[in-house]
Order: sequence, then C-alpha cells, then structure tokens
Amino acid sequence: MNARVHDMKIGEIDLRIFDDGRFTLPAAYFGNVPEGMELGEQVEIGANLWLIRSGDRVILVDTGSAEALKAMFPETGAAWGDLQGVQPTDIVLTHMHADHLGGFADPAAFAGVTIHVAAAEWGFWTNPDLPGLVPEENRPMVEMIQGVAAGIADRVVTHDGAAELAPGVTLAPLPGHTPGHTGVQLQSSGQELLIVSDAVITEQIQMAQPEVTYALDGDAAAAVATRQALLAEAATKGAPIAATHFAFPGVGTVVAEGQAYRFQPV
Repeated sequence: MNARVHDMKIGEIDLRIFDDGRFTLPAAYFGNVPEGMELGEQVEIGANLWLIRSGDRVILVDTGSAEALKAMFPETGAAWGDLQGVQPTDIVLTHMHADHLGGFADPAAFAGVTIHVAAAEWGFWTNPDLPGLVPEENRPMVEMIQGVAAGIADRVVTHDGAAELAPGVTLAPLPGHTPGHTGVQLQSSGQELLIVSDAVITEQIQMAQPEVTYALDGDAAAAVATRQALLAEAATKGAPIAATHFAFPGVGTVVAEGQAYRFQPV
C-alpha cells in the first residue's frame, strides 16, 4: 500500500511530503503543562518526511521509522516501501532519534548516498561511553542508534549546523531537542519554507503553549527557547513551516494570538 503524499513547489524547488504514519503517546510525555490545559490520557502525533528536488540534487530529509519501531508503534513506517524506490543524491538527518534514521537499520538502504549530520549530533550519539551515561531504560535505544551509526559512518559528512546543499536549500541549527538538531530552509523566487523537524512536536499543544516540554528533548530549556524564537519569526514573516509530527501533510503558517500561536494548515 502506498503512503499518502503531498506535492508542492517553493519557487523552483519541488517538495514532496510523505505520510510515515503516526504515534499514539502517553500524555505524560508532555511536561510543564499549564493548569487548565487538558491533554487526556494520550496524544496522537503524525510522522512526515520530505523529498526535495533542487537543481541536480535530490535530498531526502530523514528516513522515517521503517521497521524500527513497529513493535511499539505499529502505525509507523508507512512510507518505507515508497522510499525504497527513491534515489536521492543526499540524505539529511535532522537528528538521530530512531523515528528519523530507522531506514538505515537496513544496511543496504541508500548505498552510496551522502548523509549530512550535524557534528554535535554525530559526536553525541557515537560517544562510546554514552550507553553507560544514560538511564538503564534508555540503553537499548542508544545501542540501536549506535549500531545504525556504525553502519553508515563511511557515508556521513558532518556540518556545523549551517550548510548549503543545493540552490535555495540550506541547513539551520535548531538546538534543544537533541544536541545537533537541524532544520532545513527552502528559499526560491521569493518564496520560502522552514522544515523544523522536532523543534515543535505538536501543533495543538505547543503552539498554544510553547513552553510545554517533551520527554525526548535532550535540553528542555534550549528546546523551549528555540521553539519560541522560530514561532515568533514564522508569525512575523508569514512564511510556512513544516514539522515531522504535525498531522499530515504538516505544512502551514503560524498566526500570533497574544503570547500564544495558532497553526493554520495550508
């Protein structure tokens, strides 16, 4: 079964968005929730992936979950079959959580493709001491990531958070969720769009209350600061953003409402 796709243009840049499924999370994953904001017992979030065509470059942003998380989240990895038919020149890993690099658990996936990862991100997750530094319940996740990293190391090119990959396609540091969490900025013919990856996890909760934290944020305070800054800028500019975990296709504009924001889907 083919995943849903959404095609759009940013000037001369072609953007295809893939629906990679969804996650149903315990509401307890979200912290610093203000009194009066009722989340219920569970929060459902989406999973989007992006394929960018600019000039002679075909850039896949993240590989999605593939099969890596199906045991715990059976509705993930929906786009994996479609992605295996894609032949990118480059892959950007916005960060190295399993739902973003799960496709690389298949050692044969995307052979010969250049993989772009922030140096801070790569250094953090490949630290051989890391498994002993995290809580025991997080060790299997770290060991999975390190196993995948070992299999792709010969294809990885690191960057300092900012780099130009193709005409109108640049990387932008959005730290907090992970040490080298990275966004992708598209700009062409006076149009633009910022892929924010996991800098905003949910359009309902964290737009209304940007200070709400997420359990997988490595540095919650930095993640809040990044989120507040990018939402303020997006609201001022009126340019759309796209996020991994918004409801498919996850693209829209940010509207300021006092100290809060509202997401207006395209």
